[in-house]
Amino acid sequence: MSSHMETFSTTDDSAALFPLPYHGHFSVHREDIFSEDEFPLAMIWLTDHPDLGLHTHDFTELVLVLDGSARHMTEEGEYLIHPGDVFVIPPGVAHGYTGCDGLELVNIVYETTRLNLPNISLMGFPGYRALFTLEPAFRSRHEFKGRLHLPPHKYREMAQLVSDLQEELCRHKDGFHYICLTLLMQIIGQLSRIYTEMETSTSRSFLRLARVLQHIESHYADDLKLEDLAKTAGMSIRTLQRCFHETFAMSPIHFLNRLRIGKACKELLRSNSTIIEVAESVGIVDSNYFSRLFQQLVGISPSAYRKTPFRFTTPPSVH
Repeated sequence: MSSHMETFSTTDDSAALFPLPYHGHFSVHREDIFSEDEFPLAMIWLTDHPDLGLHTHDFTELVLVLDGSARHMTEEGEYLIHPGDVFVIPPGVAHGYTGCDGLELVNIVYETTRLNLPNISLMGFPGYRALFTLEPAFRSRHEFKGRLHLPPHKYREMAQLVSDLQEELCRHKDGFHYICLTLLMQIIGQLSRIYTEMETSTSRSFLRLARVLQHIESHYADDLKLEDLAKTAGMSIRTLQRCFHETFAMSPIHFLNRLRIGKACKELLRSNSTIIEVAESVGIVDSNYFSRLFQQLVGISPSAYRKTPFRFTTPPSVH
């Protein structure tokens, strides 16, 4: 399959990026890839990839396997990868490669925040959320062998987009930032669409969970019940709860409450609404319960959070 990638740069950057002897836990930082004033998107083509110990990085890595084979390692286990496999490594997640046999792969590395990707729009796309957030979240907690595998005709389409991105990144012509961002969005969109069209039990479960998350985020201010969420997912309540625990290590209701309190934190800082009004705006009608929940998740009361000058506390994250 690597014959479709002949237009890529032939530079092997592994020696520059990864310290010999490629074993032992280490970290790759954004400074190793991007400078402060550089465009926070790069492509690294690794040929004859060496075995590489567990490592982390503080940027997102989108991996497309071109040729050969290896075992992809995480802290929870390892699994065999082949040409056409695609997987996403989020910041802070340890991974590595062992048993490499003629392994060639392309890493598209980028910083989501500095690129200003339209994350809100992307999160409304079940395939994107499943591939770029749910699978990585699940893989970080469990031994998980599932990943996206491109059929030959989809691989060729993806190869052309990746080749076009590589060309723009190499030439640095006027306006290349905008063209590269557009091409990256096309790659992400196409992969998300392909994931949506996959027919495996794993992909169906993640897509159902993605639709539940979208429903929660669109209706967090409503009186949501577990029954409503299970119906949206097409799952039993028990199955939905199990999926949430396995992926996020929390229940659907705890996920909803963390989202509500995160929204409340923003509202407390940007408005003069009363505590009761803020509570009601995020779907909690009992202000006493809201205050207890806020204290539990944030560490201080809503009124103290509003008065804290330097915001030493951080709103709860749901991911």
